[in-house]
Amino acid sequence: MTRRVLIFMTLAGLALCCSVSALADNIHLCDINQFTSCNAGSAIPIGSGTTQAWVFGTAASGEKLFIAMLTPVNGTSGNFGSGGNLWAALGVSPTQVFPNFSSTLSQEQLATGLTPGSFQATTFGGVAWTGSVTLGQSITLPANTPIGTIFIAYLEDSHGNLIAVSPWSSALINIPEPSTLMLVGAGLLALGALAGRRFLGN
Repeated sequence: MTRRVLIFMTLAGLALCCSVSALADNIHLCDINQFTSCNAGSAIPIGSGTTQAWVFGTAASGEKLFIAMLTPVNGTSGNFGSGGNLWAALGVSPTQVFPNFSSTLSQEQLATGLTPGSFQATTFGGVAWTGSVTLGQSITLPANTPIGTIFIAYLEDSHGNLIAVSPWSSALINIPEPSTLMLVGAGLLALGALAGRRFLGN
């Protein structure tokens, strides 16, 4: 019993270390409307048809809102991979640890089951920050993004310095819609049945 408690506490501590960031609580990116608070889920999925999200955060002036877009790559050719730094890849300063590659990979696996070797990180936005804790700022996400794409909101001050990043509790991930998953599953079942018949026929 004591051993199980120690293992649980160790795993919980590791998870906390991987997910905590000094800047991560001041801004949230949500797949909700502007009159609803962000939830504390580990991943907020967006369907392939969703193009609008809302960003909430501390009210301030002279700041700009950006969205980082992390597209999963099978190999290691992406600009954000193991041992790399997301903010260095995006050319944003000052760099910080959150999110590191392992936490990004964990988030991807949790939401989609994919295990990419790296991510291609790009950024868009650069619009004046007008949101607040209670009133969200609307963001239009690019249409037809690849499945598994992760979106992260961040703020820069008037000098171009990184000052806030949305935590994993409000990351948006583009995952297949339930109907798409059902079609894929049906197709796999049909292929399995066909292969089984041929195998048994031989």
